[in-house]
Amino acid sequence: MKGLNKTTCLSMMMALSSMYVMSSCSDSDNEEPAVETPDGDEFAIVGGVNNPSTLYMLTSGTLAEGSITSVGNGIETTSWSRWFKNGYYYRRTNGKFAKYKYENKALTTVAEIPVTGNSVTYTWLDDKTLMLENASPTGTNPIFSYSIINVETMSETKTGTITGQAIGATDKDLSVASLVLRNNKLYIGFSIFNSNWNVSDTAYLAAVDYPGLDKVTVTKDTRSTYPGSIGSDLPSTVTYNNNIYYLTNTGDRWGINENKPSAIFRVSNGKDSFDTDYFYDLSAVSNGNREFYGLWDLGNGKALTRMGRKDLLKTFEDYTATDVFEYYVIDLVNKTRTKLDLPLDKGVRTSPVWVENGKAYIAISSSTAGHFVYTYDLASGSITKGLEIKGLDYVNWISRFNN
Repeated sequence: MKGLNKTTCLSMMMALSSMYVMSSCSDSDNEEPAVETPDGDEFAIVGGVNNPSTLYMLTSGTLAEGSITSVGNGIETTSWSRWFKNGYYYRRTNGKFAKYKYENKALTTVAEIPVTGNSVTYTWLDDKTLMLENASPTGTNPIFSYSIINVETMSETKTGTITGQAIGATDKDLSVASLVLRNNKLYIGFSIFNSNWNVSDTAYLAAVDYPGLDKVTVTKDTRSTYPGSIGSDLPSTVTYNNNIYYLTNTGDRWGINENKPSAIFRVSNGKDSFDTDYFYDLSAVSNGNREFYGLWDLGNGKALTRMGRKDLLKTFEDYTATDVFEYYVIDLVNKTRTKLDLPLDKGVRTSPVWVENGKAYIAISSSTAGHFVYTYDLASGSITKGLEIKGLDYVNWISRFNN
């Protein structure tokens, strides 16, 4: 089975990002009556309905109990930009970057500025500085074209292109898969899409001096490929003891590379390349399964990931419409994994996990078990069912507003 090529996927993403509406969800005769939302608006929850296809953002004061509903509530949105910082919500679409305040169950525009492109690949450089990937760079040996934005003043403070890697004459694209700022270096994980729109067999890493963004070291590794994910709204890196761990994306959803395993690379503190003495081959311990998506930091060298059941992934639609995903806790240091006792989840382009205060909150969208946020206690290993989310066919994002 092959996924859509990158051109098709990016076109779909840009089409979604180009539409952004803010309105209240309406009641229908067939929907359940609204129930009280748990007090407070601390958490943002994004999900959707299939017919007609629409995304909604809801809020809740807790993830541990009670219930919320989209009926008569929520903000309609089809933007993939879900950036929450210090009580504000940010998005980019149609060549603009906008800042919003959530008040009285609505988003109010604070400011917006022009930017180039619609990519959702980004990294926060600090609490008030956001780096965005711009449109595909041009010029000699380009890797990454960027804009740096001060979100307090809503001003573009720097733009540029990081160079150092040429692509072949028949290659289609260089794709940035991850951005990590650590110890005065910006690490850019990337791969190259070849002539048939599959990723080549090489994972690339650019280590760039920060804040100058001028001295660039490029290294490569052929044990796996694509060190990161399609769009950094799906996390793919964890930092522990100043070492950076990268989940590689080789599954069929985006036609990445069927000949390479999904795995975890490591970059040791201060180094410029993937460690040659560390490699956790997830496919090898999963009967060859390459369908791993997302890596959420649980602390203390542990992480959470989702694996699509290859025995259930029969069609392209199964990635989004069928209960196929399991959750695993990975010990990044000792290279072990533990399956969590949760219902199967749906949706590949999702980030339904929030971690704080020793607990991981995991929003499960199950066709049989409903839509609930489960609390996984990291210390005890216990799992409890918490907030119920009604009126949606799936949930694909949870976060704090004041992140």
